Amino acid sequence: MRLSALGDICMTLPVLDGVSRAYPDVQFTLLTTKAGAIVAKTILQRQNLSIKVINKRDYNGISGLNRLYRELKELNVDAVADLHDVLRTQWVDLRFWLAGKPVKRIQKGRSEKKALTSGGSHRQLMTSIERYRQVFAALGFDFTIDYEGAAHAEMLQEKSCAVQQDSLSVGIAPFAQHRGKVYPETLMQKTISILVEKLPDVKIYLFGGPDEQAILDKWAADHPDHIVNLAGRQTIEDDLRCMANLKLMVSMDSANMHLASLVGLRCLSVWGATHRYAGFLGYRQSEGDCIELALPCRPCSIYGNKPCKYGDYRCLTQIEPETVAQRIIEILIQ
Repeated sequence: MRLSALGDICMTLPVLDGVSRAYPDVQFTLLTTKAGAIVAKTILQRQNLSIKVINKRDYNGISGLNRLYRELKELNVDAVADLHDVLRTQWVDLRFWLAGKPVKRIQKGRSEKKALTSGGSHRQLMTSIERYRQVFAALGFDFTIDYEGAAHAEMLQEKSCAVQQDSLSVGIAPFAQHRGKVYPETLMQKTISILVEKLPDVKIYLFGGPDEQAILDKWAADHPDHIVNLAGRQTIEDDLRCMANLKLMVSMDSANMHLASLVGLRCLSVWGATHRYAGFLGYRQSEGDCIELALPCRPCSIYGNKPCKYGDYRCLTQIEPETVAQRIIEILIQ
């Protein structure tokens, strides 16, 4: 079970790939959201992995969760791997445990993460992907994670997409759910202007949701020969197909970093209030591709949802556009 958020669901997929390949005679069912199911179906096409999609609003309250349990019980479940550990999944855990089924739950390391954001510790914590693997290990599944995003990218590259082939193509996903993760719009626009000036052949593809389409349309209008705005115009599957054809992705600490990781695309990520030490860096992404400032107040939040105590989000506003642009250029022309 992993019901949200999309980035976290993405990080379960290399684990599900590994365990389902190691145990082909075991039937695995992923309980997730509609968006998560789209990504999983696009990336993992295995006969022994099925997906049950739920809208959480359809299972509100104890009566709704009991109905969800009864639906899951019909799958003849032998064991439960709770990769989420929230009240909703805990209730389902309890029902299966009372029915005598083995249940294992992710250990999120809450105390370690609290220490990380309170200045008590600045060390790399266990990654989310390893935490997911340990849940299956506790259920008796012995396997390694060797997911190859490039192989999935080749499959997706065979399908048409909006990205021009053989170009200096870079995707930019400038938004995230919380302000503490978002590089300011004016600074990202300046970054793009520097890119266009220094790399006349660059082609920039903007990624985002429907709510961001109008904003990014204005960005694209400033550089019509260099920018294509994909936000709000295509499905998540289309986004994955486009990413499979890019040279580089630029993202915040957000779902787009993890989508890029699933197709083996190198991602330059910008970090503000959050920190890669918390274990959320994209699968096989490099620490060297993280743009961040060494400030004593960082990290102040695991999810980027806490207001800046200074009010200026200096962890992001003090990152120079020239720094971001130059790093992008170095990667594209190397």
